[in-house]
Amino acid sequence: MPISKTLDVLLVLIMLAGAAWTFGQKYQAEAVETEVTRLDRKIALERETIQLLEADWSLMNQPNRLEELAKVFEGDLRLRPTQPEQIVEPNELPAPPVQIIPEPVAHSSDKFAAVAGAKAR
Repeated sequence: MPISKTLDVLLVLIMLAGAAWTFGQKYQAEAVETEVTRLDRKIALERETIQLLEADWSLMNQPNRLEELAKVFEGDLRLRPTQPEQIVEPNELPAPPVQIIPEPVAHSSDKFAAVAGAKAR
């Protein structure tokens, strides 16, 4: 009989531990689900903001609007139409400046080696 009671108590403890573990897993899953929902809402808001900014960008870059602004601020900006001779191919651009790299200075140990080599002769 004592073995049976011990086994019963052990099984009840295992069952309680399993229930506690299951509760912990459920709580963690709910926390992750809440975080996913929060991130989904944030992503939807960011997408909506991007769409709004793209629409605003399209409005701001309409050629008629830019032409009117160029006329209004012509005196301040001094904008002029691009002349055909201003458009060149990449191979027609001037070569980039060549950077001259100075030769490295010999270290003091190299100087001694050179002097020691000259004395040895």
